[in-house]
Amino acid sequence: MRLVTPGDSAPTSITRYLLPQEQQVIVVRKHPAMLMTPVLFVLGGLIVAGLISNTVGGSDDSGLFVNGIWWLWLILLAWFVWKVAEWSVAYFVITNQRMLLSGGLVTRDVAMMPLSKVTDMKYERSPAGRLLGYGTFIAESAGQDQALRKVNFLPYPDHLYTEVCQMIFPGGKPTPLEDRLRDMIDAIPKMRTELAAAVTTGTDGDLDERRLKLEGVQAQLDQLVAESGEWHRQAAEIHRQLAERMPPGETPEL
Repeated sequence: MRLVTPGDSAPTSITRYLLPQEQQVIVVRKHPAMLMTPVLFVLGGLIVAGLISNTVGGSDDSGLFVNGIWWLWLILLAWFVWKVAEWSVAYFVITNQRMLLSGGLVTRDVAMMPLSKVTDMKYERSPAGRLLGYGTFIAESAGQDQALRKVNFLPYPDHLYTEVCQMIFPGGKPTPLEDRLRDMIDAIPKMRTELAAAVTTGTDGDLDERRLKLEGVQAQLDQLVAESGEWHRQAAEIHRQLAERMPPGETPEL
């Protein structure tokens, strides 16, 4: 992983997509483990081609067949080189305002999610991920669909997850309750519209998915409202205790 320091900069392929007021914080390539499948195909193809050459290579009529096998392996090798080139230009970037995932050689693909929209960050590590050192991030945003939601094969996942959470929740504090409530309330009308559309034009699966999303948003909203009530109760109790300790005629300020 690469933490950007003052005076340092991300590759040009990344900086062209950054806003002037954005500050680069984290720039990282995906873990090389994403190339495991192409490597296995190339090595497996090489073994198969070698075995076939040794088995049927002694016949005069088999020359064309053996050459065809090796040409197929060369095509497989070219595909592997292409995958490596794609991996080399793909970056996961965290700025002070958003997360970006950039990649693609011929067609450039840039997905992003504002940090202000992230309400939860799920972190997964498979047995292979724990062994090789990579993980998967899944970002949630108050039931709304975002261009960037799931990022696979991230290196140094423990440290990177801590860095991302510190940016989403500065100072270790969660997003202000008012902002979280606002995001939830804004998401409900959209979910209701999508649910109505699914009733008239969608399949049963679409309807169930939208209904579950809407129920999830409403459940989170109910939880936030309950948290708000509890915080107000605690604030009132603190205010009462301070008032008892203040001289007569003075009122504590919170």
